[in-house]
Amino acid sequence: MAIGSSTTYIGDESPNLKGQQVRIFAVLRGGLRPDANPDADDYYVNDNETLARLGGVTAEDCIDAAPIRPDGTTSFVHVDPRAIDLECFAHLRKSSAQ
Repeated sequence: MAIGSSTTYIGDESPNLKGQQVRIFAVLRGGLRPDANPDADDYYVNDNETLARLGGVTAEDCIDAAPIRPDGTTSFVHVDPRAIDLECFAHLRKSSAQ
């Protein structure tokens, strides 16, 4: 289960987020691909059942996430890090390097 879960940002592209907890709201499928189509029906996936049916998260995806505040609420500001920059998807780094 990815949507609704919390994880740690471990990437370097957003230094202010490094080590911070974020909550996942959706997966931007193929968000890193040059031919990504934000208007496609399967681009913004915000439920786990659909995500599983489409094959899950890949190294080419970005994630719609929000930083978690100390009180447990999320910021209204969302970020879209690469999936591989989140601890729960770090294992995808290895498969994307092959």
